[in-house]
Amino acid sequence: MRSKLIRKTTIVLLLTLLAAAAGGGSSLTAGRYSPLMVTPASRDTLQNLALWEDQRVTGDGTLFAYLDSRNPLVRLRATEVIGRIQDTVDVNVLADLLRDSDRRVVSEAVFALGQMGADTARSALVGISRSAKGGQLALSLEAMGKVGGKDALDLLIEALHNFDAGVRAEAALAMARTGDMAAIPALMIAIHDPDARVMWRAIYGLEKNEYPRVGESVAPFLKNQSPLVRQYAARTLGKQKYDKGVGLLSESLLDRDMRVVVNVARALGEIEEDDAVHPLGEHAARHPSHHVRIAAMEALGQIESKKGKDYMIHALMDQSVGVRVAAITAVSQTLGGGSEVFITQSLTDGSRLVRAAAMEAYGTADIKDRIPTLQDEAKGNDDPMMRSAAVRALGKLDDDRVGPILVDMLSDKDWVVVTETVTALGKRDYRESAGHLVEAYNQHDSREGVNIRLAVLRVVIEWQSPEALAVAQSALYDPDKRIRTEGLEYLRAVGADSLTVMSDRAIYQENFDRTRRRALSAPLGIRHAVIKTSHGDIELELFGDDAIQTVANFINLAEAGFYRGLTFHRVVPNFVVQGGCPRGDGWGDAGYFIRSEFTRYRYGEGYVGMATDGKDTGGSQFFITLSPQHHLDGRYTVFGRVTNGMNVVWKIDQGDTFEVLIVD
Repeated sequence: MRSKLIRKTTIVLLLTLLAAAAGGGSSLTAGRYSPLMVTPASRDTLQNLALWEDQRVTGDGTLFAYLDSRNPLVRLRATEVIGRIQDTVDVNVLADLLRDSDRRVVSEAVFALGQMGADTARSALVGISRSAKGGQLALSLEAMGKVGGKDALDLLIEALHNFDAGVRAEAALAMARTGDMAAIPALMIAIHDPDARVMWRAIYGLEKNEYPRVGESVAPFLKNQSPLVRQYAARTLGKQKYDKGVGLLSESLLDRDMRVVVNVARALGEIEEDDAVHPLGEHAARHPSHHVRIAAMEALGQIESKKGKDYMIHALMDQSVGVRVAAITAVSQTLGGGSEVFITQSLTDGSRLVRAAAMEAYGTADIKDRIPTLQDEAKGNDDPMMRSAAVRALGKLDDDRVGPILVDMLSDKDWVVVTETVTALGKRDYRESAGHLVEAYNQHDSREGVNIRLAVLRVVIEWQSPEALAVAQSALYDPDKRIRTEGLEYLRAVGADSLTVMSDRAIYQENFDRTRRRALSAPLGIRHAVIKTSHGDIELELFGDDAIQTVANFINLAEAGFYRGLTFHRVVPNFVVQGGCPRGDGWGDAGYFIRSEFTRYRYGEGYVGMATDGKDTGGSQFFITLSPQHHLDGRYTVFGRVTNGMNVVWKIDQGDTFEVLIVD
């Protein structure tokens, strides 16, 4: 999942917010680690482990000594830390832990090996899978899906014949994760499993690769009794662009389950057949759920048929902000220059989200006469969201006037606008700007400028410009791992000579900050919060022993009033609702990064995750899943779940405000 992050304030805010939690953990005795909160020595152990996890170091190897502790809770927490550091050098250490006497430690080691994603972890995982049972077998199958390879796939195929339907379901999902074409024949058989859990996971696994007979084999499952099976059948038919299924999909728009209808609408948009326009238009106009209306309108925009014009124009007056955003985009995609009057009208909408979408729509519609207007908005609008939208619009217009205008926008005071400008210059292929881009890269060397540097690096590499080599070499010393990684990949691809690179572990060790120990929270146990919205309350359970610092950060931001009045800026039908951006545009955070804390929790419906733009880039934005989203597992920190109020989550629209209150 992608979140764009603000780079404004300093790390001081994080230290202040988390310090409060560091002292509070000892008062909570019901958590997993409460036995370790009793003595100063064991509390000191927990703080050391928290520090090494935060700093992504092993304490000069001291971390590994904790694996010999008599206390299984210490070994468990140390194993978790090693897995989150995620250095493949430690695979053998984790493999040794598969013989630990405590099943919790073994399970955590299995999960960590999967997270490593390294070939070197495969043999250990295959070995334990042959003897594991129950939950441990399920974990090992999941891990093998992440690692992949022939040995792993052979074992997963074998597991599809297990007597336990739960094991078969895990095997099917793991095979889906591999994305391996060799898994498809087995998955084609597994879709006929008598258990719905196996069916929908196998159908999901078929969406990723084109393969003969997938469409005709999956289409009948649109009539299955299980809503999840029907959801994934629609999704796979769309990904496969199965045009012979348009009639059956159109009938499925009448499905009694709203989530199925959303996936059906999305599939029809991906197939792009005119025959679907009127059924989609009727749903866009009349369905009671704004999720369905959004999905149907987005599908009409993909189909780009003028038969849908009246439905699109009608949707511009919909009460839902999300529908109006989808409608102005669809109008511009479909009508081109004929959409100008509707775009201009939408620029007066009461929602800035709609106004920004309308501004960008000038570019989508290829209305070159509006270049002077877009230039004025890019330079003069007080709202950075509108300036960014004008820049994106300019980037879509193939006109010689655009390049110099965009170069001028590299001096904007807002880092998001500059980032969007770099991306727009790349899309315009305006290579005359390469020198200006390098200058922007060098000027924006702070945390605030990380997205600018990353965007510049990607553009000059894509262009294969003469400047790319120097920028990539500079990237090797960037504090941001994403930039270092992409710079290194490019240099290796071009065969750069005499390449001397510090390992991530060496870089983290060189920048080790022992003072961070004071700011880190002790384990918090299970905590509870309420998200207050105009539609009602959403009650959360927070996993304070599994995502310790993430929960501490969330609690302290809430108690500081940070979330009061912020919005859910992103609503994706049957996927997620996302909020917590202080800018309201999806780029913002609290001014600092927190570490990712990947856990064994899965993203089922109603789970709460930390939005990031890569590992260790979380801050304040969070999301709630509307349906199972297992492609997010192990990639985004799960730190809670909805215990009451999912009906409220489904009512949330783009731009709705909220507040977070901590219960305990």
